[in-house]
Order: sequence, then structure tokens, then C-alpha cells
Amino acid sequence: MTLMEKFYAKLSSIRRIPELRDRIIFTLLMFLVARVGTYIPAPGIDVDRLATMTAQSDILGYINMFSGGAFKRVSIFALGIVPYINASIVFSLLAVIIPKIEEIQKDGEAGRNRINQWTRYLTIAIAIVQGFGVCMWLQSVGLVTTPGTLFFLTTVVTLTAGTVFLMWIGEQISIKGIGNGVSLLIFLNVISGGPSSVVQTIQTMKGSKFLIPVLILIAGAAILTVAGIVIFQLGQRKIPIHYVGKGFSGKGGMGQNSYIPLKLNSAGVMPVIFASVVMMIPSVIINAIPSQYTFKTTLAMVFSQKHPVYMVVYAAVIIFFSFFYTAIVFDPEKVADNLKQGGGTIPGIRPGNETVEYLEGVVTRITWGGAFFLAIISILPYTIFTTFNLPVFFGGTGIIIVVGVAIDTVQQINAHLVMREYKGFI
Repeated sequence: MTLMEKFYAKLSSIRRIPELRDRIIFTLLMFLVARVGTYIPAPGIDVDRLATMTAQSDILGYINMFSGGAFKRVSIFALGIVPYINASIVFSLLAVIIPKIEEIQKDGEAGRNRINQWTRYLTIAIAIVQGFGVCMWLQSVGLVTTPGTLFFLTTVVTLTAGTVFLMWIGEQISIKGIGNGVSLLIFLNVISGGPSSVVQTIQTMKGSKFLIPVLILIAGAAILTVAGIVIFQLGQRKIPIHYVGKGFSGKGGMGQNSYIPLKLNSAGVMPVIFASVVMMIPSVIINAIPSQYTFKTTLAMVFSQKHPVYMVVYAAVIIFFSFFYTAIVFDPEKVADNLKQGGGTIPGIRPGNETVEYLEGVVTRITWGGAFFLAIISILPYTIFTTFNLPVFFGGTGIIIVVGVAIDTVQQINAHLVMREYKGFI
């Protein structure tokens, strides 16, 4: 069976499952709503000048990428889903620092709902602060047609409401659609800028004899990068498990031997998303510094995306969040307890603390590999393009987010298909 035949077979299977089909249609409709919102502008702003400034600034271009082009138009979705991500980061860090919050997180569905509610409240607060900051910046650079209190009030309320609406859309996608809603919204925003980037690059190099070779080079690099990400995202470290006792005879049921599949990149795309948001903070602070201070230019240069200092700091932040998020999603003690209760052991490793230490060691080693892989892929395109003095066509961050989210979504679709097959069998 060819690749296209497999694709059509998958589509046919999806059409035969009403629940899965409805979930996908709902997700696509939410995508449409999210994209339409990026074209509804907030009033009283010189959008044309802002678009020019966004194209000339790394940080503004970065913010614009995460908002799906909404920032350069100052639409109702200009802040994007970034305030929600910031709020999630805050509570993830607080769960590590404050034991009470960690206990609430582990308190089943009720505990998670409480944390989610607090995250929503913090999202609104962050959106208000960020909206006020955007208004101050717009007014300071002379992009506001009618500055004053009324402009601040209407714009902050509009931007905050847009973020809250996007947060609601993301939650609805997670509940009624397919995949992680917030990740899919970021995915949508990133890919929405792809066609315009292609057109911009072609226009920039129009008339150059190197246009075709550059496009071929970019396409080849993109394909290799995507292939590497897919291979790494799907890669597993299998830890053998031996079961003993009643019910594991090997003649039926589970059998005597199994394994624990540990993903080479357990954290997925979340470290890249978190790091991208965190790295916006220095640039935002720098932009808020008055122009009369001479060190502003130096700081702006150092924290531009093409500067080595920025790349090193960005890579370090990705590595940090890789370990941080892996520690959240994988609990060696819980895995060891489940193995002990189920009569499973790792060959050569005693149950209990020794199993915990072994799992921690394995996870730490593969997390180092995953963290360095994410960091390299994130900064490598900028390094290559800067070295050859080429326009930055695509960033590693965007590719990782797009491919990672796509893989997770496809896996969820496959899970629905498998469940349907089992139901039909039963």
C-alpha cells in the first residue's frame, strides 16, 4: 500500500466514525473563528506603520508569529494565547516551590479544576498588564491616532477579552475537538505565516541568480529538519519488565515479559513554547526603556535573535524547561509502585528505591539528549541563515512546534480509531 493509499484509507476510517468526524469538524470551525478574529482590528491605531515596524524588529516579528499576524494589525487577538501560557508557567513553577499547590494538583479531577480556574484568573490579570504595556508602547511611538484615557480603556478591555475568548476556544477544542487546544492554536498561528514568508523571501531575492538554489537549499533543510524531528519525537527507550506470579503465565493475558516505553523527548514541544515566551520578556523590557539611555541599543543588539548571546541563553532555557516539564509528566516513584503492585520487576534491579533510582537515571540521560536536540534545532536555522547572509525563511522554533503538535494530534486521532476497532471487536 502506497502512502497516498494509506492516507485515503485513514480518511475513510475517520468518515465512518461519527464522533471522531464531529470532533475534527468542530476543531476546524474553531480554527476558522480564531483566524477571523486576527483580522478584526482594535480602533485608533496606525496599522500600516505598525506592520512596517514589525517587519523590521526581531521581537515584534516573534510576537507577531505567536499571534498569527494579529499583533501587526492590533486585532482583538493581538495578545494571542501568550498570557495563558505565562499563567501556566507560573503555576507549574509554584507547584514545585509550594507543596500545598502540588497537593491540590494531585487531588484528582477536583484539584486540577481548581488549578485551571486559578490559571484563568491569572491569565486575565496578565492580559490586562500586557494590554496596558502594548497601549503605552503604541502611544510612545506615535501609532495612536487619538491618544488618551479612552484609548487605553477600550484597547486594554478589547485585548483582554480577545485573550479570554482564545483561552475559551482552546479549552473547547480540548473538550469537544481533537488534540490539545492551546497547542493547536499556537500551531495554527505559526503555520499561518508560512505563505507570506515564502512570498516575502521571493520578493526580497527577486532578480538574484541565487534565488532558485536558495529555495532548493531551504526546502532541503526544512525536509531534513522535519524528518529529524519526527524520528526523534517518535523514538523510544524501552525498559524491559519481567512479570511473575499468578495471571502472567505467558499462555494468555499479558504474558511474562513487557517493557516501559520512555519517549526520547518526554516533554514534547512544551519546553520550546515555554522558552519562546520567556525569551520575549527581556526584549519587551528593553523596548520599554526610554531611547535617551545609550545602553538600550547594546541590550537590543545582544537580545536580537541572531546574536550568539541570545542563542546561548535561549538554548539554556530550553534545556531547563525540558528537565522541568519531564519532571512534571513522569513520576519514577509512581511507576515503581505500580510495577511492584503488579508483580513486575526490571531485570537485575530490585523493586522499591533501587527501581526509582534506575528510572531516574535513565530518564535523566535521555532527557539530556532530548533537551540538546530541541535546543540545536531551535537555533540552528538562524545560525545557518546568518552565516550565509540569507533572509531568515523559517525558524527552528516554529518547525518544532508545528511538527510536534501535528504528531500529537495524529496520535490522538489514531487512538480514537483503535478504540473504535476494539469496540467493534467486542
